[in-house]
Amino acid sequence: MKGESFNTIFNFKQNNILIKMTKYSLPFFLLFLFSCKNDRNKDKHSSTVMVCSKSLLVETYTIFGNGAFGGDRVSDYLTDSTNFRIYIGTYDNGDEGYSYECKGDSINIYKITGRQENKNKIVSTTVYSLSELRKKKVFD
Repeated sequence: MKGESFNTIFNFKQNNILIKMTKYSLPFFLLFLFSCKNDRNKDKHSSTVMVCSKSLLVETYTIFGNGAFGGDRVSDYLTDSTNFRIYIGTYDNGDEGYSYECKGDSINIYKITGRQENKNKIVSTTVYSLSELRKKKVFD
């Protein structure tokens, strides 16, 4: 009897510890899994769009696809395919995005948020000189 009750208690304590470990470690594991995505991952090419002229392109890569649960996390790269390729940024395509505007030798890049509510608020603006990009030959 004593041996049997000891085994029962021991198994109960082991199972209880296992349940607690699973209960508390699972959220941390999921957080770790989803937070370790590389924003500059180029494994899943999504699209290439011409901006300003035929020689200037924006390549979009899917970093994390949410499927039916929301927008995808994507990264944009600006390139002319031969002289430069720069990382523009990462965004949630459900509510954010980038807008590109050419003005002479420069390109203005606007990060826009609030697309779901049709508010389209400009969060940040970046300006690049195309001649400087071609001269530096930067490839991200």
